Amino acid sequence: MGGHKPHIILVGGDGHPSGVPRHITDLVRALTGLARITVVSEVDAGGYGQLAELGARHVVLPGLASRLHPAKVRAGNQALCALLQDEAPDVVWFHARLPVMLGRQLLVSTGWKPPAGTRVAVTYHGLPFGRGHRPSVGWISKQIERRLLRKCPPLDLVFLNEAQQQRMQNSMGKCMLHHRLHVLGNSSCLGTQLTQSAIDTQKPVQGRHLVMTGRTGWQKNYKSALRLMHHLPEDITLSMCGRGSDSPAFLALVKKLAGPAADRVRCLGSLPDIRAVLASADGYMLSSRYEGLPIGALEACETGLPLILGDFEGAGQLLSGLPIGLRLSEKTPQKQAQKIDAMLQKYLSNRTALSTAIKAHWAANWAPDVFDGHAKSLVSNWLADFQGLAK
Repeated sequence: MGGHKPHIILVGGDGHPSGVPRHITDLVRALTGLARITVVSEVDAGGYGQLAELGARHVVLPGLASRLHPAKVRAGNQALCALLQDEAPDVVWFHARLPVMLGRQLLVSTGWKPPAGTRVAVTYHGLPFGRGHRPSVGWISKQIERRLLRKCPPLDLVFLNEAQQQRMQNSMGKCMLHHRLHVLGNSSCLGTQLTQSAIDTQKPVQGRHLVMTGRTGWQKNYKSALRLMHHLPEDITLSMCGRGSDSPAFLALVKKLAGPAADRVRCLGSLPDIRAVLASADGYMLSSRYEGLPIGALEACETGLPLILGDFEGAGQLLSGLPIGLRLSEKTPQKQAQKIDAMLQKYLSNRTALSTAIKAHWAANWAPDVFDGHAKSLVSNWLADFQGLAK
């Protein structure tokens, strides 16, 4: 390997703002100085805007997003294989659902033969099966995982938390024995400096204010949140922020499901800066069916907000140690609404102290310096063969 600076390729999928581009950008920040870094993804649509200032190279390869276009997926797969063969990186690290599958299929098919000593890593940004997933899709995903893990050479498998690592081990059994397992969670880094334009675009909200973030779709289960608005007190407003939340189809869904409460639902769409909305909020709600380690919830904690989480796997671990928060395990929306009302009253009656305690919990667990330390330690071990990086 000589004395050259190691080269790491991070492979993402869609270029819109979401958890995977944020995680990859955080990795670039954390690993600056350890290696040359190339990020491969679809065209940047706001998710990878910081790469240039962080010193990373960005290569655009169409066909890496999870869309049902077989020809585009095949083209993306071929382009990815050619890139990996040409670059011969020292570490290839796959993120996002489609690249995680495509990269391992290239290994199994021997379409891509990494040089000896190359580390190949995969991060599961949430497991592709389990509670909350559509049963048929979850069953197929589990079979694909079992096949790929059994046939692939030893990989570095990275999970967002210990619970997901344990579930994968229990589900895959012997298929996991020859792989190396790690845990590296997410981080948030909103900071505190709001732009004036972000502040000016936010209209004041009267009464109590809840915020949700994330693109619309099956996973986030926005329908349950809209139905819940029927039962929440009339002084509560819900702001929905994320790709698709301002589309005509979603606005029609709000009117249908929220009914008389629809005028208390703000559909804001994708926002370039979420901080002004969070700063005006009294709580953060996430009604998801399943999650990895949602960065939106971490951003809410960074802001000092209590969490109101759906009954998804991992919600309990996310709330563990948090000074105040709520898991919506009650079966009826009426009881869920009562719990939310009571929790908000408790938070607002002692907001300064509870907000400070939430921020302290975030700083100890999900701050950028915590993530950077874990990421550097993990990758330094992978690069231990390089002079000056051995521990």
